[in-house]
Amino acid sequence: MAAPADVTWRVREMAGRFLGRFGSLQTLSLGRNRQVLGVDIGTTSIKVCLLKKTKEGGLAVSRSAFRSYDQDLLHDGNIIDRALVARELRSLLDAHAISARYASSALSSYSVITKRVTMPFLEKAALESAVRLEVENIIPFPLKDIYYSYCIMGADEERERMINLLIVAAKREIVEGYVKTFEQAGLNLSVLDVDIFAITNLIEGICGPTGYSILAADIGASVTNIAIVKGENIEFTREILIGGKYVTAEIAKQRKLSPREAEEKKLRADDDVAEALQDFVSNISSEINRTINFYVATKPRETVGRIYLTGGSSLVPGIAKQIEGDTGIAVEFLDPFLYPGASGTVEMEEDRKFFMPVAFYLSARRDEGTS
Repeated sequence: MAAPADVTWRVREMAGRFLGRFGSLQTLSLGRNRQVLGVDIGTTSIKVCLLKKTKEGGLAVSRSAFRSYDQDLLHDGNIIDRALVARELRSLLDAHAISARYASSALSSYSVITKRVTMPFLEKAALESAVRLEVENIIPFPLKDIYYSYCIMGADEERERMINLLIVAAKREIVEGYVKTFEQAGLNLSVLDVDIFAITNLIEGICGPTGYSILAADIGASVTNIAIVKGENIEFTREILIGGKYVTAEIAKQRKLSPREAEEKKLRADDDVAEALQDFVSNISSEINRTINFYVATKPRETVGRIYLTGGSSLVPGIAKQIEGDTGIAVEFLDPFLYPGASGTVEMEEDRKFFMPVAFYLSARRDEGTS
């Protein structure tokens, strides 16, 4: 039985509802012509992307920028120094002549709690009450300390008149930290998403319906986020505390280098750091392979037909080849310019676009509004 149209919301609408729960903020209806800056704040980097609409109705990149840091900007999802990040964000925009009033950003998935639950079909008001009770039972924090949202994933395939929901919660201090940081940078934060949801929604737009599941691995500085999706449904998520900054730190320690020099040596895959790199590559590949094996063991009818990699540490030489060899599954880097109607109009290094999927998608949300 199909879910009623008035309650069939897509995952990507969740973030607008999430932001709309702030006591003093209103969810903005951005309209189709207003540009929204996509801002992806990582552990050691800030990425921004501003899309514009083309005459043909597609999306083109009008501005993009990237800046990396030796120090951490995030800790457990919290912005460590709001004033610093606000200054750096404003400096980055000014340096690249990027003008925007409204911005979209995303929380790190390891800083939010997600739970998939099944409920009967209910009217919206009754559903809101049922979700609130469910949140009190499954989220290990008092309601006063969190913001939460939910979306309906669709009708349950095995049980009649039941629907599957995804509930997402984040600590109040984390969410409000983002809002205040953007205010200090002179930006109105109109959408707050979750990074792995942005990536999976981008993949959905690129791939469309498939007869198999797709694994996305966002290999960042401090954590690797993994999601398995099939169509619009997120089937499985996992966070692994393995990231590129730990390899960089080890190289810096062994070779007595600055973090910047160690990072350059890592990305060049110099012979004298081959052992440290191979340990990192092998660990990532092993965890991805283990995730796939667990998924297909719990869902024997499903197969994983493709793997997408993104994140700065996915560019470590040899990682895609190792994963493909270990899993026997085709591996690609997630290219946001494959999104339907997307194109690039600014100079961008070939590998730079693989840092940009989250920021790209966040700016693309300009066409959806946030209501």
